[in-house]
Amino acid sequence: MNILSNKLSWIACLLLTVIVFSCRDKTMHPDVSDIQVNFELFPIYQEIHGVDTLKIDSEISPIVNRHKDFMRAYAFKMINLGNPQAPDFPERMYDFITYPANKDIYAKSNEIFPDFKDFRRELESGFRHYKYYFPEVSIPNIYLMISGFSQSIAVDSAWVGVSIEKYLGEDCEFYEWLNIPKYLRRGMTKEKMAPDVLRAIALTNFTYNKQVDDLINNMIFKGKVRYFVHRMFPDIQDTLLFDYTPQQMHWCQEHEADMWASLVEWKHLFEEDRMTIQKYTGDAPFTANFGNNSAPRAGEFIGYKIVKAYIKNNKHISLKELMEETDGRKILAASKYRP
Repeated sequence: MNILSNKLSWIACLLLTVIVFSCRDKTMHPDVSDIQVNFELFPIYQEIHGVDTLKIDSEISPIVNRHKDFMRAYAFKMINLGNPQAPDFPERMYDFITYPANKDIYAKSNEIFPDFKDFRRELESGFRHYKYYFPEVSIPNIYLMISGFSQSIAVDSAWVGVSIEKYLGEDCEFYEWLNIPKYLRRGMTKEKMAPDVLRAIALTNFTYNKQVDDLINNMIFKGKVRYFVHRMFPDIQDTLLFDYTPQQMHWCQEHEADMWASLVEWKHLFEEDRMTIQKYTGDAPFTANFGNNSAPRAGEFIGYKIVKAYIKNNKHISLKELMEETDGRKILAASKYRP
């Protein structure tokens, strides 16, 4: 009898697993296994900072020539060294490489990132989903760089540059020395690199429409970008998606209805005052209007939930159509959002 009971239990569990995964695949988990994405991952900071500085003239030029487009943008816009083809560029690059802070960053980066296997695997998954929803796109190459904290992510049509020093872990001593607030450091981990690449691509390709610059449009635009990242990484943890602590995530979930009721009661949804908008959507330790114990960027969280409701109640709307829709008020009305 026990054998039969155990066998039936095993079959029931198996059937439940099949049902769960079948349902999952129909929603946030499309089958992307056959989608091919081709891109190169260049840890160019290792090439640059690994040169023999006694041979800087002969060793920097080949790097510049191999990566002309990126190096031009990197030198001009990110580290302000000017034209990489200029005769004195190796000398300026020598100063950048041997600057003590940059040497420390290079050493720390090699410690935190002994290899990039996990990062590449996460990127491949994200890019497969990107290609699934946007078949016409070209997948960019990825450059890992040291920018001296002057840049986070730079997006070009052919490449994305990622500043490695922004992802050394929230407890990294450099961030203490630079007085970077703790609430910002939560997003400065290596687990955030791949999601941030896709987020930067979304922010570049789907820009904010400033014609109606009110709170609800800001909330929904930022919510759309978070939702986009979620679709690229269906299994991402909520805390990682929003850069929240578990307590902050719980707070948002527990107080969603109260927050929405307050926004409506205070008539803030269509407020165009920049300070008011910033209080609800800007980076901070908490959302000022909801008290010191609240989660930060609560307006962005509400915007994300509105976007989810919009997709749920308008199943004919594709992700592409969502991202191209710039009228936040239209999305709100069609979402039938009721927390």
